[in-house]
Amino acid sequence: MQILRFVTMKYQLKQLCVVFILYYLVTDIIKELFDKGFTNAINYFSQGYIIVLTISVMCVLLLYVMTSYTAFWRFYNKWTLWKILTVIITVSFIIIGLRYLLEEVLFRTLFGFGNYKGNVSASYYILDNLYYTIQYVILGIIFYFWQYSKYNEQRSNQLLIENQQMELDLLRSQTNPHFLFNTLNNIYALVNIDSDKALSAIEKLSLLLRYSLYKTKTNVTLEDEIAQIKNFIDLESIRHPKKPQVKLDLNGDISNLKIPQFILLPFVENAVKHGNLQSKTTPVTIKISIVENLLQYEVINEIEQKQKDKIGGLGLENLRKRLELLFPKRHSFECKAENGIFISKLEIPLK
Repeated sequence: MQILRFVTMKYQLKQLCVVFILYYLVTDIIKELFDKGFTNAINYFSQGYIIVLTISVMCVLLLYVMTSYTAFWRFYNKWTLWKILTVIITVSFIIIGLRYLLEEVLFRTLFGFGNYKGNVSASYYILDNLYYTIQYVILGIIFYFWQYSKYNEQRSNQLLIENQQMELDLLRSQTNPHFLFNTLNNIYALVNIDSDKALSAIEKLSLLLRYSLYKTKTNVTLEDEIAQIKNFIDLESIRHPKKPQVKLDLNGDISNLKIPQFILLPFVENAVKHGNLQSKTTPVTIKISIVENLLQYEVINEIEQKQKDKIGGLGLENLRKRLELLFPKRHSFECKAENGIFISKLEIPLK
């Protein structure tokens, strides 16, 4: 099974700086060239104190851009919009204060000049700075959402590809010859012993194959996914002399809820493949809970001592990558082995 690749939204500081410099050149430097004339502008910008102040102003304005961009990059889809804006406004006022200390206190003390007249009022200073603050904060936000739109487009394209790959991998996992031959042989053995049980097993196999082969949609009902989990467990049960110890615990109203197809079944497949199905102390336990707008899912199993494959395998690793594509920054997924017990947990938002 191939390990899936997935795109991540990286912090693009270099690209942000390039956009900022271009914007600053157009709105400030080039504007001065047109307003003062080329020769006068060159003479103006070549003065020592103007060079120092220009560098200082650029650093301050870049901080505004980085503040808004970083706040959205770090907290978008995690915090409310008002909470993010509150952080940006707070940090912006701190920057205004630091700028005053740098240019109007430190520069005047050391070099004898500042960026404003010495008798400028506090209200004018704050309002004038807010004009530039708003302008460059908006620039950072625009850059973030431009990057976010590109990321969403890449993620959507990749999700389509990865979903197709996931479906093929799951089909290969569920309908491989070993699984089919074992199941069919067990059904064949049941025909003369218990024909009713054999017919029931054929029906469950048919339903599972139909779900895998034909009902390949982006989203399915939670009830459908749970039904296939039950079918899978029932089909695995006929392969064992003793009935596997499996508990299914449902909490909350599961009707009319939709989830991505094959998002829950891989956990159960992993538990059946690597778990001790005859454990009396720790049966395979599947817990599904609906809490407000969240689906909380947990599968617990005792680890079979004789293992040939890595516990968890590529199935859960692929699922982890798929979850990153489906619910970026909006889900939790944890797998751990402790004291011979394997626990996998999932929490996803419900639409």
